[in-house]
Amino acid sequence: MNKRPRPIVIVALLAVAIVAVVLVFRRQAPHPKPGPVSDKLVVRFLDVGQGDSELIQLPDGETILIDSGDRGSPTVDLLRHYGVKQIDLIIATHPHSDHIGEMRDVIRAFKVQEFWDSGFRHTTRTYTDMLEEIRDRGIKFATPRRGDLRKCGDVLLEVLNPSDDLPDENANNASIVVRLTFGSKRLLFSGEAEMYEGTKPSAWGQMIATEKDSLRADLLKAAHHGSSNGTTREVLDVVNPGIVTISCAAGNGYHHPHPGVVGMLDQARDHIDLYRTDLQGTITAVCDGNNIEMSTEKQLARERLYLTGNEVAGTVASENRRDAGRQSVRGGRKSR
Repeated sequence: MNKRPRPIVIVALLAVAIVAVVLVFRRQAPHPKPGPVSDKLVVRFLDVGQGDSELIQLPDGETILIDSGDRGSPTVDLLRHYGVKQIDLIIATHPHSDHIGEMRDVIRAFKVQEFWDSGFRHTTRTYTDMLEEIRDRGIKFATPRRGDLRKCGDVLLEVLNPSDDLPDENANNASIVVRLTFGSKRLLFSGEAEMYEGTKPSAWGQMIATEKDSLRADLLKAAHHGSSNGTTREVLDVVNPGIVTISCAAGNGYHHPHPGVVGMLDQARDHIDLYRTDLQGTITAVCDGNNIEMSTEKQLARERLYLTGNEVAGTVASENRRDAGRQSVRGGRKSR
C-alpha cells in the first residue's frame, strides 16, 4: 500500500526546488555594470596612476570626461566598466601628457559629441595627434574662457580659468578650471592650476583676484596632484571645501603629495575629509543636490591618508623588496 507524502515533505521539496532555480538564475544573469545613478550627480576620480581623469555622469544621463591620464592608462577600460557608451563633453584641462596621453584612444573608443581645449600652444606629438583625431572625426571643438557657462539639465557648469590672455610659457596656468553646481552642492575641478610663478600671480592668483566668490566649493580636486604650488593655505581658505581629493600614483617620482599639503590637510582633518587615488584607488562621489556621499575602491585606515608622497614611496619600495625576496626564496627552493 502506497503512502501519500506528508505535507511537510512536499513543502521541503518545493523550497529546495525554488532555491535551485534561484541559484541557476543567478549564475546565468549578467552582473550589471555600474553606471549613472538616476537623479544624482556621480563623479569618479579614476585611478589612472600618475595623472588625472575624472568621469562625471550627470543626473540627466549625459557624460563629461575631464582629462584622460597618461599614455597607457587604463582609462578606456575604466570608462567601459562604469557603463560609458558615449561622451557628451571632454575637457582637456591642458596639454601635458599625464592629462591627455590616453585621449586619442578614448576618442577612438567612444562617440564624442564635443571637446574643450585650453588653447595653449604645445608642440608635442601627443597633443598634435589628439587634435588631428578630433579634426578627423568632426568633433565640435571649443576653447572656453573665464565666465563661460553651460547648463546641463539641473547642473550648472562654470568656467573659471583660463582668461583671454593665456600664459606664454607655463601650460599649468592655462588649465581649464570648472565648477559644477547641483542643488546646494558645488564641486571644483582645478586641473594643474598653480598659485605663483615667481613674483607674478598665476592661475589661482588671477581667479582669487577676479572670481573669488565663484571658487567656493564643497569638494575640491586638488590641483597638480597635491603639489605645494597647487594647493596652498590661501586656496583652502578661499575654496573652503569639506572634501579634498588628490590624484597621483603611489611611489611617484614627483614626491606627490607634498609634505606641506599633507600637513595642512592633517591639521584640518576635523572639517576636511581627504581622499587619495594612490592609496584608495578610484574615488566615487555621489551627490543628490543636498549631500555628497563618498566611497573608495580600497579601504584604508584614516591615519595612512596623511602619509607624504615620500613616505608612500618608501612603503612601496619596502613592499617591492619584500616581494622580490619572497620570489627569490621560491626560486631557490625550486632549483634544489
